[in-house]
Amino acid sequence: MAQQEYVLETELVGFEDVSRVIAVRGDLTLVDLHYALQSAFGWDDDHLYAFWRGGQFWTNADKHFIHPCAGDEPVDPGEGSAAIRLDSLDLAEGRSLCYVFDFEDEWRVRLNVQAVIADEGRPSPRLVHAAGVVPLQ
Repeated sequence: MAQQEYVLETELVGFEDVSRVIAVRGDLTLVDLHYALQSAFGWDDDHLYAFWRGGQFWTNADKHFIHPCAGDEPVDPGEGSAAIRLDSLDLAEGRSLCYVFDFEDEWRVRLNVQAVIADEGRPSPRLVHAAGVVPLQ
């Protein structure tokens, strides 16, 4: 089966003019997506983070995936670790993920699946488009 690439339109919640479009292959993980978001928004990787399937932040545990080393022991991918592959999340055009970086300041990002396309060997993850100036972290 050919590798798929997810094109994710992201919006920084509370800052209507700040958005990014990121493309990422399905064989990469939420951890990889986290690093792509860090780069796209110009943030330092110095805080915990979590992702949620669907359109709501801080929902129940079966929909959320946390930093793989959030506790005393590494979190198993089957138990909600962000080390899970994107292609196992049943993402499709029109679906969304929510991302929170830094649980104290709560930088919230909503990620909408804009398209699912065939991977054509381009670098991944990659920034496709950027709009707006990100406030300082």
